[in-house]
Amino acid sequence: QAGTAIQNLQLLQDSQEQARHDSLTGLLNHSAVLNALTQELSRAKRTRHPVGVLIADLDHFKRVNDTYGHPVGDTVIQETAQRLRETARVYDHVGRVGGEEFLIILPDCDLQALRECAERLRTAISDMPFDTSSGPLTITVSIGATVGSPDHPVSPALLRKMADYALYRVKSRGR
Repeated sequence: QAGTAIQNLQLLQDSQEQARHDSLTGLLNHSAVLNALTQELSRAKRTRHPVGVLIADLDHFKRVNDTYGHPVGDTVIQETAQRLRETARVYDHVGRVGGEEFLIILPDCDLQALRECAERLRTAISDMPFDTSSGPLTITVSIGATVGSPDHPVSPALLRKMADYALYRVKSRGR
């Protein structure tokens, strides 16, 4: 009976873990990364440290799917996820919030550190071609950034909206 109980607990833990992660990339899924943002903003309020928020969106991704097919698009999404995960700090939260859109939450990150992180992420995507079944592809990414300050607290939804607006501005200015 003890063995069965342990197995059941492991299955429950595995299913909870699967429910929090995107099946294609292994990153946090939409709801899990938004929960992480809420938690980090609560922590920031207590510790009085800023929280950086980045929204990264692959440029012209529809063209990749239309030209090379969805399997190649999936490869690009998976490799993007891997590069973001490897480039982010160990305690950052990286999630996939839409098709080719990623949300990165950076605890204890001021504006200068956020700029540096965004640039590291951008170059991790753009500087090395993606190996695909259709050959190497050069992919670029646009990133919107904002910082949540404990001195001027805002809701998680507003902070995300601010990062979205920054992303929109970057894309409208030529990516």
